[in-house]
Amino acid sequence: MIIAIQPDNYGVGDASSPLWKKFLESSGHEVRWVDVRRADILEQIKGCDGFMWRHAHFDEMHLIAKRLLPVIEKELGLIVYPDQKTSWHYDDKITQAFLFDALDIPTPKTWVWFNRKDAHEWATQTNYPVVLKLFSGAGSSNVKLIQSKDEAHQWINRLFGTGTNSPNENDFSLKSRLMNALAIIADKKSHHEIHHGYAYFQEFLPDNDYDTRVTIIGNRAFAFRRFNRPNDFRASGSGIIDYNTEHIDEKFIRLAFTTANQLHTQSCAIDGVWKGGTATTVEVSYTYVSKVIFDCPGHWELNGHPETGDLIWIEGHMNPEEAQIIDYLTHQKLAKLCQT
Repeated sequence: MIIAIQPDNYGVGDASSPLWKKFLESSGHEVRWVDVRRADILEQIKGCDGFMWRHAHFDEMHLIAKRLLPVIEKELGLIVYPDQKTSWHYDDKITQAFLFDALDIPTPKTWVWFNRKDAHEWATQTNYPVVLKLFSGAGSSNVKLIQSKDEAHQWINRLFGTGTNSPNENDFSLKSRLMNALAIIADKKSHHEIHHGYAYFQEFLPDNDYDTRVTIIGNRAFAFRRFNRPNDFRASGSGIIDYNTEHIDEKFIRLAFTTANQLHTQSCAIDGVWKGGTATTVEVSYTYVSKVIFDCPGHWELNGHPETGDLIWIEGHMNPEEAQIIDYLTHQKLAKLCQT
C-alpha cells in the first residue's frame, strides 16, 4: 500500500510522521510525503490507499484540516488518520460540552451562553468560584478562575463586546477594548484568536491537586498524573508528571475507554478529575505529545467491555505511533475485506 503523510514537527520529541514512516516501511508499505498547503494536494494523493496528518490547533492547520480531511475520507474513500469521528470536535470545548451532555459522559457542570442577557442573569444567581474558558487553546492557556459575580459580569461584557484573545488579560481599559474591536473589524486576527459572541463557564471542582491524563489508542491505555502549577488550580501544561502506575485510579482508565468507545475514536486523551467520588472528563483531544506517552512505563490492554472487561498490564515503553500504525493497518485490511 501507499500511504500519503503530511509531515509534522511540534518540537523535540513531538513529531509523529517520521515514526509513522518507520513503522509503515518496516511493514512493507510505501510512504509518500505530501504538502497540504499546495493547490494540487488532491493530485498529490492520487493512487494512495490512505492519508495521515497529525494536525494541531494552530490556525493555518485548523482551517485546512476541517476543509480537506472530510473530502479525502468521505468522497475519495481513503482511510484517514485521524478520521472525522476522531477529530471533528478537536480543540472545541463548546462542541465537547454538548457532546458529553448528549452521550451522558460524566463531566463538570458546564454553561455555554450565546446571549448576553441570559449570561448576566445566570452570573447574578450562580455560586462562585467558577471556571471561565475560551473554546480553544491548549495547556490551560485559555482558562481562568472567576471569584465573584462582579468579575463574571465584567468578562461577559468583554466576551459579548470587543472580545478577548486570553482570559488571563486583566486590562479592561477603553484602549484595550478599542484595540480588540479594531482587530476584529480589520480582520487582523482570526476568530481563533479573538473570542467573542459567547461565554463558557464550568463548575469549579475543589480538592483536585492533579488531573489524570489517560490516552487511549485502540484497546490500549497509557496513563499518568499531572500536578497543578504552584499556587494554581490548573494541571494541564504544568509539566509536573507522575508516572507511578500505583497512583492511577482504575476508574479513570475505564472512563477513558468508555469515552473513546462512545465517541468512536481511533485515539483520544482525556483529562480526568474528581467530582466527589466520581471520575469525570474535563475535555478530550485526539493528539498529544508523543514523548510523554512513550515515557509511560507500560500500558493497559482492555479485554472486553470498557466498564467490566479485564485490564491487562503490558510492561515496557511503546511509541504511540507504533500503536497507531498497528491499528491503522488493521483497519486497512478490514476495509479491503469488506470491498471484496
